[in-house]
Amino acid sequence: MAKIQTGRKPRTRGKRIEKLKNKYRLIIFNDESFAEIYSFRLTKINLFLLFGFVSIFMVSLVYILIAYTPLKEYVIPDYPKLEEREKIIQNTIKVDSLEHQLKLYDQKLQILHMVINGDEPPQYMNEIPDSADNFSSISFSRSVEDSLLRLEIQEFEALNVNFKPGTITNPKYVNIYFHAPVRGTVSNKYSAEQKHFATDIVAPKNSVIHSVLPGIIVFNSWTIETEYTCIIQHSNNFISVYKHNSKLLKQTGDKVEAGEGIAIIGNTGELTTGPHLHFELWHEGKPVNAEDYIVF
Repeated sequence: MAKIQTGRKPRTRGKRIEKLKNKYRLIIFNDESFAEIYSFRLTKINLFLLFGFVSIFMVSLVYILIAYTPLKEYVIPDYPKLEEREKIIQNTIKVDSLEHQLKLYDQKLQILHMVINGDEPPQYMNEIPDSADNFSSISFSRSVEDSLLRLEIQEFEALNVNFKPGTITNPKYVNIYFHAPVRGTVSNKYSAEQKHFATDIVAPKNSVIHSVLPGIIVFNSWTIETEYTCIIQHSNNFISVYKHNSKLLKQTGDKVEAGEGIAIIGNTGELTTGPHLHFELWHEGKPVNAEDYIVF
């Protein structure tokens, strides 16, 4: 009859655990004098734990050195290429914006060239499409407050004579009436001798500047000398210029009616001495005295 042996595996496992708990002494001697220098008591378990902690510490140290120092550019493959791709994308966006601005400036120069040559620019010069947002859901119906304000202004304007016929001898232009660009006091008059081809009008802060005649805005932008400037091409070879504005209310290519708000008066630009409107009126390419046509 064969004998059945039991308990071998538990005894074997127990012996292995006891071996791990066995203590050992690591002694370091001097090679010449055999004097004991260091002595350590270790077990296999402590040795494994020490090796594990040292490995984790070294891995963490290497990760920190690579991730937070310039070493990553030399250790991580293709790392510099990722930054270069981001720079390429940013530069592409900037170039696209610059191309858009150059198209706008070319368009403005084309309009000014036509105006200088005496040609009337077409109604729609802006070939660059606006944003593709859908504005069909916006309601442009007048509110009650807007209607009341319009009635109040119409009643006030009906009693105000802010225009007078011009001094042009051509019968074709005699009955042209100009709307005052802003209500205020003339601080500096037109003077051909002093080469001041404009009328400066002082008005209250945040006053709305109006178009003197129906027309098309051919220039509506910012310049260093006069900052926010608006130029409108009118029929019969008239051009009106509005400078030193604090804000522009229209865009280049917009149609405006006489008396329609186009800007807000300001004190901007290097050539300004205070809050006022620098207004110029040109006819057939020559400056004219605006006070011969408009009562300010």
